[in-house]
Amino acid sequence: MKQRIRNLILLIFIGFSACKKSPEYFIGKWQILNIVENDKSTDLIENWMHLKSNGTFDSYDGTLKKGESGKWTYKLEEKTILIDGEGNEGDSQWILSTSNDTLFFHSTSSNLYLIAKKIND
Repeated sequence: MKQRIRNLILLIFIGFSACKKSPEYFIGKWQILNIVENDKSTDLIENWMHLKSNGTFDSYDGTLKKGESGKWTYKLEEKTILIDGEGNEGDSQWILSTSNDTLFFHSTSSNLYLIAKKIND
C-alpha cells in the first residue's frame, strides 16, 4: 500500500513538472499592460497578443491602431519564442517566464520587457 502511494505521488510530481515545461502555459490571449525598457515603464492601452495552439498569432497595437498576424515557434530548452510577423520588422525573439497569471516577454536583442496578463474570454 505504501509503495502505491509513493508511486502515485511520484506520478503526480512528474505530471506537474511536465506541465510547467510544456508550451501550453502561454497559449491564449494576453493583454500587454507595460513595456519596460532600460528601467523605464510605459503603460499600454488596448494592446494584446493571442498565441494560438496551431502555431499562429494575432496581435493588436492600440497606440498605432494596427493589427498583425503571423506564426510563432517555441524552443523548449531555451524557453524562447520566435515571433514571425508580417515583414522583417515584425520578427522578434523573446525569453518567456511566468508568475501566477502574468507572462513576461524579455527581448533577446535588447533590454526590453513586455508584461502581460491573461485575458479570460
